[in-house]
Amino acid sequence: MSFLYCNPCVFVIGREYEILVLTNENGLVSIRIGDKTFYEENSGALSTEKRHAKIRVPMTLLDTEKKYTVTFRKSVNRRAYYSLLGESEQAEYSFKPLTKADGINIYHISDVHYRFDIAKRTASYFGGDLDLLVVNGDIGEVETVENYREVAKFVGDVTSGSIPTVFVRGNHDTRGHLAELYTDYFPADGKKTYFTFDIGVLHGIVYDCGEDKTDDHTEYGGVNIFEQFRRSQTEFFKSLEPSDKLTIAIGHICPAQPTSQKGCEFDIDGEVYFEWISELERVNTSFMLCGHIHRAYVLEKNDPRSLRPHNFPVIVGSACYFDKNEIWGTAIRIENGKAKICFTDSSSNVTEAHEINY
Repeated sequence: MSFLYCNPCVFVIGREYEILVLTNENGLVSIRIGDKTFYEENSGALSTEKRHAKIRVPMTLLDTEKKYTVTFRKSVNRRAYYSLLGESEQAEYSFKPLTKADGINIYHISDVHYRFDIAKRTASYFGGDLDLLVVNGDIGEVETVENYREVAKFVGDVTSGSIPTVFVRGNHDTRGHLAELYTDYFPADGKKTYFTFDIGVLHGIVYDCGEDKTDDHTEYGGVNIFEQFRRSQTEFFKSLEPSDKLTIAIGHICPAQPTSQKGCEFDIDGEVYFEWISELERVNTSFMLCGHIHRAYVLEKNDPRSLRPHNFPVIVGSACYFDKNEIWGTAIRIENGKAKICFTDSSSNVTEAHEINY
């Protein structure tokens, strides 16, 4: 496996998986599942001159086969005629599909801010019993390609390339010299970082608030148009249809409580967020998963702490304590019509527990 930089990441999007593979050298990457081989979509010209590939594969196929093989051929000389590739190298991975109807273990972590060692300990709460990992934004600013590779390694270390992962952009992930390359590495519908997914008995709605202040804020220097991005996303919410599955909304910033102080610089786009909440209520959202606030707590239905009313509970599930060198995440167990919520620290201690009926 010397050609691999880290374990692959198996991201969930729509009714497919998007497998991210990082290599140590430029070359051609493919994924084989059963007797089918898949390549990165690039209009027929296979990519060889980079060290990453993001390859879509059918969810049903990988769920059935429960394993996949990564194949790599080093790019020796890519040219107009008679390109030369190296010998084939392979690495095989087992895969654990989410086929349970009950007793589902989900771990949610956010606000890592590049503290990967602590975050890996926190996210390992379920150990081998983990069914779905949710990485919900603010992994860190993106100044270099290596920053992207470090984030992927974090996910690969937690999942060993074998556990499906929902990956969501946070506001800090929109910042930095190479932030514009986010969709080259992480799940997106084209260039849209909001999408739905279906995995087993779960239906997910991934949304993206973008930044947490207005576009003209001096901190951004004129490189953002997130106000337009959010308005366009409203049409996505309006296109949604109710699902007969358990529906979970996932986004880094909570539109019902983007900040705790009404009228401050973080209280933005209230009308847009109100419309988002209304649409999420229309499609019978069971609960929402958020981070951003660097605290762990539950907002009950129409909680008075929220700036906008909502008829579903919100789990704000990632406490980030820089002074204590600590990160809390959220262990969620879906069982018997309830979501059992435990906030856990990096030593797997349960710091607080809640139960949500749906």
